[in-house]
Amino acid sequence: MSEKLTQRERKARIRKGLPIEALGLQFYPVLMADYEEFLECKNALAIRLTSLAKMNIEYLSMPFLSALWAMELDSVRATGKAIGFFERVIRLLYLSLRLGYDSQKAFGRIYCERENPRQLTHIEVEIPDENDETKIAQVVKITPLDFTTIVRPLIAEINGIELPDESENPDILQTEQAMNEESASKVKFSLETLIASVANACNVREYEIDEWTVAEFERRRQAIDRKLNYQIYSQAEMSGMVKFNNGNPCPSWCYDRAETLTSALITVDEMQGKYKGVGDVKATVAQGSQTQE
Repeated sequence: MSEKLTQRERKARIRKGLPIEALGLQFYPVLMADYEEFLECKNALAIRLTSLAKMNIEYLSMPFLSALWAMELDSVRATGKAIGFFERVIRLLYLSLRLGYDSQKAFGRIYCERENPRQLTHIEVEIPDENDETKIAQVVKITPLDFTTIVRPLIAEINGIELPDESENPDILQTEQAMNEESASKVKFSLETLIASVANACNVREYEIDEWTVAEFERRRQAIDRKLNYQIYSQAEMSGMVKFNNGNPCPSWCYDRAETLTSALITVDEMQGKYKGVGDVKATVAQGSQTQE
């Protein structure tokens, strides 16, 4: 069972970094003390299933956790090596529960069908006794459906992870991302430098940030970027020497500008409506995919 919270109460708890109960478990926001491990794991939680369909169209019909599990077994059988996405998602689950992670113990609590090991049935999480950590107070079962509908969106929400919209065209998004990366300046990523920069802008000691939640850190970092960009673009615009064709790229120091695809890219639905003579594009693409299979 999950505790019944109004949307306002839920948002307030997330903003304050308080835990939220679901399935009899307490889910906490990950702290900055675990930021490096969080960065390693968070992208696995945000994998787009449509992007996995290129490897096996069957993954699209599975719950998220089941698809990752099947993909790992398929990879082991084909190459002798696991991809690692499933393990990272499990690690992030344990981080969110603030439980010590032991891969052997965690994977010892993964259950699949005997006749079909690719079919994940559920995972179990052991909750230690508060008075004696050597004893197990409770074992909670999480099914793939539970993970898809409750656990995955909750972990994402409390940690500021944006989950993908599976209805979006992955090829358009990939092209958009490639174009943005091509035009962006290259920087050398350093976790220590990032934390030091945010600490300096917020006038706090670096070690104090360890007690922040990852979600709060990301909000602060984005606020710093937004404020600096607003100041730079506004000053450039007011000088009269620069004119932006589509308006100030950063029109507010409080809010982000609404993001849209570049004008050169359109979605399949937009193309269908704009070019009536192309026929049923989705049906044609689906038929082509079936032919390839």
